[in-house]
Amino acid sequence: MLFVLSIMMAKALGQISQADTNRVYMLVNLAKEKQQQGSADSAEFYFKEAGKLAQRLVFDKGMLQYAGHYCVFLYQEVRYNEALAMAKKQLAISLKLKDLPRAAAAYNNMALQYQALGEMQRASEMLMSALNILSDIDRPTRQDSSFLRKYYNNLSSLLLDMNDLAKGLRYAIKSYQIAEELQDSAGIGSSLVNMLVAEAMSGKLADAEKHCLELLALGRSLTDPPMQLRALINLADIYCRQKRYEVALLTYDKAQALLAKAPPGNEVYILAGLSTVYKNMKRYGEADTYFSKALALAENELAKPQQMELLLSGAEIKEATGSYREALDLRKQYEQLSDSLLNSETHHTIQELEVKYQASEKQKALVERDLKISKQQRELERKNKWIILSILAMVILGVFFIFSRFINKLKRKAEASRQESRLLEAKLRGEEEERARTARELHDGVASILSAAKLHLGMELVNEPKTEGNDVNRLLESALKEIRNISHNLAPEAVLEEGFAYAIEEFCRRVRSSSLELNCYVIGTLPKFKKDDELLLYRMIQEAVANMVKHSEATEGIVQLVATENRLAITIEDNGVGFDVEGSKSKGLGLKNLLSRTQLLKGVCEIQSTPNKGTSIYIEVSATEVAESKKMRGRKEVIA
Repeated sequence: MLFVLSIMMAKALGQISQADTNRVYMLVNLAKEKQQQGSADSAEFYFKEAGKLAQRLVFDKGMLQYAGHYCVFLYQEVRYNEALAMAKKQLAISLKLKDLPRAAAAYNNMALQYQALGEMQRASEMLMSALNILSDIDRPTRQDSSFLRKYYNNLSSLLLDMNDLAKGLRYAIKSYQIAEELQDSAGIGSSLVNMLVAEAMSGKLADAEKHCLELLALGRSLTDPPMQLRALINLADIYCRQKRYEVALLTYDKAQALLAKAPPGNEVYILAGLSTVYKNMKRYGEADTYFSKALALAENELAKPQQMELLLSGAEIKEATGSYREALDLRKQYEQLSDSLLNSETHHTIQELEVKYQASEKQKALVERDLKISKQQRELERKNKWIILSILAMVILGVFFIFSRFINKLKRKAEASRQESRLLEAKLRGEEEERARTARELHDGVASILSAAKLHLGMELVNEPKTEGNDVNRLLESALKEIRNISHNLAPEAVLEEGFAYAIEEFCRRVRSSSLELNCYVIGTLPKFKKDDELLLYRMIQEAVANMVKHSEATEGIVQLVATENRLAITIEDNGVGFDVEGSKSKGLGLKNLLSRTQLLKGVCEIQSTPNKGTSIYIEVSATEVAESKKMRGRKEVIA
């Protein structure tokens, strides 16, 4: 009887212990959720509760989970010394549990903190330790490959801070290639940041701008405000390097609008960037104001390597404003920091560690090749056995049977979608025909009558000039010009004859007036669309600009076309009064037309508007997808 009671008590204690350990994981996950929601105080509370519980239970795996994720949180909160202490704890527990992948993650986290604190040699040693651990893993998992991508990306960042641009770009590209193999969208975005920074620092501004726009589009598709913010900050810096200062200022304004949705530490980059733009525009008073604000945040929110750039820029601003003593002090601070970060000994150590790592990677590649050959031979032998073929045939039949009904359902749904598209196309075609007819009547009828009247009036004024006749002549000229504009808008032959880009530029020129400064930018070579699709895109831009003119009360507007390979991104923005986007989608015919035409082209349309801060419309269309659609209708970085 006592034996039975002992077993029951042991089971009960085991259940209580299991519940407690599960609570540790639950608290960590809850803290991560609060962190993603932007509730830093709540996240820290739950992290600390998880750590206390894991320590009380002497639960090493739970303590490892807590230390890793809490380290990430502290790093993103720009609390580098606390994050370094937590990474050291993460390393000690990983080594105790002999969990080598987590030990590598701990080394990586320590490297990040040392880099932010300006200890570049220590940072490189920690990062190489992480890479060496991964190199010794015989059969790396998907997670190991993901860790390797992050370590390459962090090594790229370290080399860029050391001003080794060629190697920094090389490791960023390696990181990007792994992210593509893993189909890791967030990883692709993180790798793109270092690629475009390396290109911008090397003076390859066209490549940097292209990758920056790609990063911005990716951030929008993932609905990732921090990624969009990084893209906008870097894009503004690229515009500044291109001496497009007004566009740079507008881009920084967009970045500021996203600050509330991103972790701390980004505001200082925007302030420093604005200071640089105004300095280059020789508006030194405004540059000094933004520099002072950035400098106040720099010590707590800016990593040591980035502080160097801020100090140097500040010295130049102070010298331009005549504050020579302050300029000298800033220059001395810059020199001291530069000597500590970029000394030759640190460069030599990093290069030596990199050579050792590359040698071990080559040896590992040879071993992996031999193992791969052996594995392929065994695979060929297994494929010769009839049982594999039988099982494969059964699986194929089973899959075919299960999904046949599903495929039929998809076909019916696709047919309904095509029918809807055909109806919409017919409606739009009818509208275009009606516009063309009206344009011809205006041009051939009313315009001809007005021209004849103007001619007769001119002949009478030759013999008997009168002031009233001159006024009438001017009114007739104005009426003729207005009718020509209406005729061109209704039937834009330029789209069919002179090309799509020319038609848009010509349209913007006609709309531009003394009350609305409307600029048009075409970046890159536009992909080739069918004429019907070009006309549809023209109508979409025309609809958006018409709404700007009628309702926005804007004084400035922009129409920008950006081509990347076979994709076209269109941005229409203004500085007007804005509107309620959700309410307008349900009531406004103009927005419905815009969205339905985008759907017809298999594209993406995003509309953002803030009261008194203007409106931004973003449209993205793929020439390949449009062509395929027509063909079918014709036929029927931190690690926890």
